[in-house]
Amino acid sequence: MKINFTLVLLFFCGLSMSAQQDTCVKSIILDPAMITADKVKAYRDYDYVMIDFEIADDKFFILQRETKSIKNYRILVTNMVFEPLDTINLPQKLQPTNLEFDIAKNIQIVTQDTMYQIVKIENKHYYAFPIEKKHYREVLHNCLFMTDRFVYFCDTRAQGYLLCFYRIDPQEKKREIIFTNDDTQTLAEIPDEVKWHAAHTAKIGEMWIGPSPEQWDTFIRNTWMRPEQAYLGHSHDTLYYFDHQNRKIKTYDEDLNLLHSCDIDYPEKENFWHHTIYQDRAWGNFYTIFGTTLNEIDVQTGKTIPKVSANQTLSQKMIIYKGNFYSLKKRRDSSNSEVSFIERTKLY
Repeated sequence: MKINFTLVLLFFCGLSMSAQQDTCVKSIILDPAMITADKVKAYRDYDYVMIDFEIADDKFFILQRETKSIKNYRILVTNMVFEPLDTINLPQKLQPTNLEFDIAKNIQIVTQDTMYQIVKIENKHYYAFPIEKKHYREVLHNCLFMTDRFVYFCDTRAQGYLLCFYRIDPQEKKREIIFTNDDTQTLAEIPDEVKWHAAHTAKIGEMWIGPSPEQWDTFIRNTWMRPEQAYLGHSHDTLYYFDHQNRKIKTYDEDLNLLHSCDIDYPEKENFWHHTIYQDRAWGNFYTIFGTTLNEIDVQTGKTIPKVSANQTLSQKMIIYKGNFYSLKKRRDSSNSEVSFIERTKLY
């Protein structure tokens, strides 16, 4: 197995986690796969620590804090090879926690109780349009993406065992249900499964006490009888619906005409799969993770192609952009100082 990593940007830091949108996650081990990547030199900044990063319009937006301070934050804006383009200095009262990429492809600065949008005016970037974080979450928590014609949503019900995908036409104000992923039969079977296991472990003997019914319920929901997941993505005006319950990838136009359908060819062993779909923000390609390997999904055949190592245990954030895989990671050096870095690996 040939594995080469590409390391682009390092900072000494303490960092906060900012996760991508996931359906669910599972800890797994995968057989070796052939993956390759080109090594790139590293760059360090000893004056600032990195908290989070986002990518938009061929630019990095890096949330940093001055190394010797717990209050002085800034947003460093760079091009795709990390050459500085601009800096947004933030007042001490903001105390940002992370950055978010919203469905309108804007970057939001997240603080304890407020969101601020990054805007560009005459080649200079600013923070603006404050909104209460709680209200922002309530309005946009189930938004998936928007196109020129519709805004798409996923309504999660029945503890995740019922997913309702719908869209709204902003002009006509009409709500239209387009896909439903109903796995409530599995949910209905869980109480009997819990009851059987709790009763069985109670008979083992007085020398050993098994898990409680509540522990069995949690274990069964997260492991044996977790809900079948579905994912809706898009590229321009084409919709891609990943129906894992029926093991199909279906492609539609925005009039919901079926353009293509294929069987899902993954995973060979269900417990290898992390139940998460990622998408290249610029090119639209789809990916998923088996064990510690990022795989590209061929939406025409349903098969997957191993690409690069993607250890989620070490990664605080992962973004795929224009055929490159970027991950925010952290480690400690020999003096036990925390080091964070963005690792870039070419997928092609």
